[in-house]
Amino acid sequence: MSIFEFSLRKPALSAIALAAVVGLTACGGSASAGGDASAAANAAKAPLFSQLPKEIQSAGTIKVASNVEYPPFESIDKDGKTIVGIDRELADAIEKKLGVTLAFDNIAFDAIIPGLASGRYDMGMSAMSDTPERQKQVSFLDYFSAGAGIMTTKTNPHNVKSLDDLCGAKVGIVKGTTEDADAADQSSKCQAAGKDQLAITIYAGQNQAVLALQSGRVDAFLLDTTSGSVVAAESNGDLVMGKPYQQGFFGIVFPKESTDLTNVVQKAMEQIKADGTYKAILTKYKMDDHVIEKFTVNGATK
Repeated sequence: MSIFEFSLRKPALSAIALAAVVGLTACGGSASAGGDASAAANAAKAPLFSQLPKEIQSAGTIKVASNVEYPPFESIDKDGKTIVGIDRELADAIEKKLGVTLAFDNIAFDAIIPGLASGRYDMGMSAMSDTPERQKQVSFLDYFSAGAGIMTTKTNPHNVKSLDDLCGAKVGIVKGTTEDADAADQSSKCQAAGKDQLAITIYAGQNQAVLALQSGRVDAFLLDTTSGSVVAAESNGDLVMGKPYQQGFFGIVFPKESTDLTNVVQKAMEQIKADGTYKAILTKYKMDDHVIEKFTVNGATK
């Protein structure tokens, strides 16, 4: 920027048309703006409502940018419209603490940061890696330990097992992910070693890259191992997800100036961790080994 037995939806590889749906929102509509009675009711039910920025209290909605084709974090359920996954369930739990709706909008992954910077969205939830480079534009509330890896087909004709094996290989990347930089760095290393550079193809979304790998248009696909292990598990043995070649954090993303909202969402995450909800959600998706002890802001240093 994701094995097991899931009831999220049909296999990811058969849901490409569904994943292309845009403009999807969370279950339940946005609250109407204004209304002292409504605000008072929310404040009474939700412990952190009064700490939200006033404009969000009035709107009753936090606008959330997400790229909804990244299981187990977010994907489209079998009905073709409902968003399901780790991020959606965390959002449901956060809603109870804040007393407002977290309304998801399905957009391209590389449009999330520009959407936050422009003020179109209040927050992003899309399994986005926290990096120092991205911290120059947005802020991260870290909530999940993660790592990037290499996906290949079972036959793996190029015999790719590590980044060094990618020299001369055709490599798929999703636009705007950290793997884009990883591939570029590795290509430079290959060239410096007197080997062929990587033949990199950038795709708009994960499903397109997976299809390219399956059809032989690329030899390998760089992605987060969490989502990759789900896709591999749902491929009937056709795809293999390698071990992580690096470790880091996924973060909930905010505009840099949005410190009040960042802080209150951090408090909400701390509360759902204290009551056991956070770990229960990750355990449901067999991701409890990715639990982190502290929800740091901009915790990535490299």
